[in-house]
Amino acid sequence: MYQEQSIDLIWDESSPIDTSVMALLTKAGFRPQSMGPAEVARYVEQNGFGPCVLCMHRRELPNIEMIRTLKQHYGSKIYLVLRVAPGDLDSTIEAIKCGVDDVIADGDDQLHRWEKIASLARLRLLKNDSYVFVDETSQHLLALVERVGAAEVTALMCGPTGSGKEVLARLTHDFSPRRDGPFIPVNCAALPESLAESLLFGHAKGAFTGATKSTDGFFTQAQGGTLFLDEIGELTLALQAKLLRAIQEKEILPVGSAVSHRVDVRIVAATNRDLRAAIRNGMFREDLYFRVSTFRINVPGLSARLDDILPLANYFLVKHGREDIMLQLAPEASAKLLAYPWPGNVRELENVIQRAIVLTNGGTIDSTNLIFDDPIENYGQVHSANVAPGYGSGYPEHQGNNDVQHFDRHQSDRNSAWSEGLDRVSNPFAMQANNGNGYIPAPETQRSDSGPGLQGAMDANEFRIIVDTIKNTRTRQEAADVLGISQRTLRYKIARMRERGIQIPKRRSA
Repeated sequence: MYQEQSIDLIWDESSPIDTSVMALLTKAGFRPQSMGPAEVARYVEQNGFGPCVLCMHRRELPNIEMIRTLKQHYGSKIYLVLRVAPGDLDSTIEAIKCGVDDVIADGDDQLHRWEKIASLARLRLLKNDSYVFVDETSQHLLALVERVGAAEVTALMCGPTGSGKEVLARLTHDFSPRRDGPFIPVNCAALPESLAESLLFGHAKGAFTGATKSTDGFFTQAQGGTLFLDEIGELTLALQAKLLRAIQEKEILPVGSAVSHRVDVRIVAATNRDLRAAIRNGMFREDLYFRVSTFRINVPGLSARLDDILPLANYFLVKHGREDIMLQLAPEASAKLLAYPWPGNVRELENVIQRAIVLTNGGTIDSTNLIFDDPIENYGQVHSANVAPGYGSGYPEHQGNNDVQHFDRHQSDRNSAWSEGLDRVSNPFAMQANNGNGYIPAPETQRSDSGPGLQGAMDANEFRIIVDTIKNTRTRQEAADVLGISQRTLRYKIARMRERGIQIPKRRSA
């Protein structure tokens, strides 16, 4: 749990730290380091993204402006504690006005006080960390992104809307040698057609009415860093041709200028469309596709990353909840989140959690607080028509890489576990409204797979085999091995059995 993780504390040594205070800080959950003012400035500059607590001392500051500058520059990325002389009320008030997170008097080092600071600092810093990779599929994807990032090749993130493509694009930048350069995200779908070229490549003074000065475009702004082109499939064919030249020749021609400029920019693109189908339909340039997809990474939807759902939900509870109330999910709420198909992916999960925070009256989110979006009719067919085959499955196309092959084999097993569940959810009779408070599984008599036909007989036989296997094995992993399926597939099948009222036997004790 994040509440138990140690956190770096940078101590300004202008007020020496003795062994007793060092031991107290360690007991409170900190990893204290003592530094001089110059070293503190360098540390903050080099590690400004934290997470760390910075403890500074009023006596060494020429004025309060240094605190104001730190807070304006780094915001909530650091947790700033100011030590003041006992009774120095004026400095305390001034520091709080400037945004200092906590104030403590010299000599007032008490364990409970520092434990509270540690707890609040973890909570504050956690809100800046939006990366959750718990599921094994996500961990393989993260490893793949790390390798692609270090290679500096152009990359294309393909996946359904809301699956986290921009998060992975930012990580690709962070893992690259360009990590110290800018990361410039561009939503291609939102670019006005008449201004798109100017926004991307810049324009010269007088290039068009209202161009009173030369202006840099996104390519120039991303110099030495990464340009992220989100929804690249929305660009017009004319702009695609100019983008192709910019990527191929590494130079841009601003609107109204006769002189090209060299640029050093890495391109990472993303799409929720099937670009190959767009190529066949004449809506996307084939040569541009091969330029931006040196390495194509398929981002799986949330329904293919079961073990990410609850960690993400807990992260959103921290991110959007109040710092003075620790929210948690009730068991039935957790089960409801795991049973939902998440057509809107991570973005929809965040919406659901935000609604639950508004509706809850205490510190526990129960199932009645979870309100899902209205179902889209024939979601499965609409989804498959709008994205490329495999976009939701996480299949990278580069089969020569051993890590990627392992990723494919794992994801193939995951897909087999979910194919039945997604087919059932896409059935309009498989879910029913729950008085406006979300959706619950429909009664068995409404399910297409519960009838007395061949499918019903096959299910009954499968469930009998699973029950017998669980009775005669010591662990779920052993049962899964005997059945020849993954442990996640077994969990899914057990959940289906429980939905149908089948009692799960206890495992063999010895």
